[in-house]
Amino acid sequence: MTDTMLQGISDPLYRTKFGSLPDIISDWLSESGGLYKKDVLEFGCGEGTAALGIAIRKEAQRVIGVEILDVFEQCLPLAQAQLGITELPANLYLRKIAPGSPLTVFGTFDVIYSWSVFEHVSQELLRPAMASIFEALNPGGHFFLQIDPLYYSPNGSHMMPWLREPWAHLTMQANEFRTKLFDAPKTEAKVRNEWAVYIPLEADTSAERAALWETYETLNRVTAPYLRRLAESAGFEVVRDYRTKTEHEIPGELLDAYDREALTTEQVVLLLRKPR
Repeated sequence: MTDTMLQGISDPLYRTKFGSLPDIISDWLSESGGLYKKDVLEFGCGEGTAALGIAIRKEAQRVIGVEILDVFEQCLPLAQAQLGITELPANLYLRKIAPGSPLTVFGTFDVIYSWSVFEHVSQELLRPAMASIFEALNPGGHFFLQIDPLYYSPNGSHMMPWLREPWAHLTMQANEFRTKLFDAPKTEAKVRNEWAVYIPLEADTSAERAALWETYETLNRVTAPYLRRLAESAGFEVVRDYRTKTEHEIPGELLDAYDREALTTEQVVLLLRKPR
């Protein structure tokens, strides 16, 4: 049934979130039994497509998706359009929370995961968020944490659809960077679809660019080594630490000011475990 559902998806991005992403997380957790019959929480679920994929395709016992925005209300309409289902499964719960809210109000979990969300956590909430996730895991439970792109990498501004120059956010003055973002050509429909979590569908160009600027301004500056130290200081054991690098040539002026490792590390994926 689930293979048939995947074949019927017309939107490639939806197929990635519903199909590929749950597969990746399940593979990383294969030594501990994957996601089957597990209690799972997604930290920053967006519109809830990945959580839906885990609930249906991986047959998790319970999937809670938490989000600070209202975008999860799009989960069912998107699923109706892409999967043809008329109601969400009984094992899926999508909830809005305030930034910094404790996660234990939803119980405890075998697996918590976060995909390209942790870079959007406010700097002062990074340590409390990590502690909250640790607290909400069962002993022996796992936290799968992925960030791509990291702030100091070539695409770290997240604004590459509009400003394609690598490291533009580090080489340009802030006012010049903002002006170029606001003056960039009209956003393609495909990009608007990919950015639906951050850009309201009804937003005009001015509102869209304001939303993009706010997204950029509120990115934290976490690096891969700091993220690992943050996890370990919360009590996590690091099971696996995977990083990917850029092949872009670094401008010389950046090497005068920044660490090469920070500039070249684009992605970090950590598999963390709460000790028994």
